[in-house]
Amino acid sequence: MSVEPGSKHQVAFVSSLPAEHYHQLEALLFFNERQDRVRHGIQTAIDRYGPPEIAVDGNSLRVRVAGPSETQCLFAIEREGKVSRPVGLILYVRDSFERITVLHLVVAGAYAAGGPRAKYNLLLRLVQAVKRVARCTSGIRHVELLYSQNRPRAAFA
Repeated sequence: MSVEPGSKHQVAFVSSLPAEHYHQLEALLFFNERQDRVRHGIQTAIDRYGPPEIAVDGNSLRVRVAGPSETQCLFAIEREGKVSRPVGLILYVRDSFERITVLHLVVAGAYAAGGPRAKYNLLLRLVQAVKRVARCTSGIRHVELLYSQNRPRAAFA
């Protein structure tokens, strides 16, 4: 967990969310105000892997795709005192022996470019977390980002 400079906000990365965050996660993933900027990448991911969906597993939430791919998800949670909320997520899949593909990547408006917490670089930190996973996973040589300026882009692990 890290504390944002000059703030009481803490951000932690977790693999599942408490079920109480369902509506916040739904708004972040499906109604994000900046999704038009990466619409082509979103459509590419949906065409290849199926649409993302929120899955309730007991008292926890995770995001998966409706298709047959086994996905992994990492959430960024902002904590201030006892209050927490999801502020980012990255959904990815190991779709070949050598590659992890990032299917969906989203951050709350406050953490996006131009937002009041943009200096926190949450988007970059989420990608770096997946690259760390890639480096620790046998056989993975690169990470592909489907949201990269209208065409997939390889980011080497």
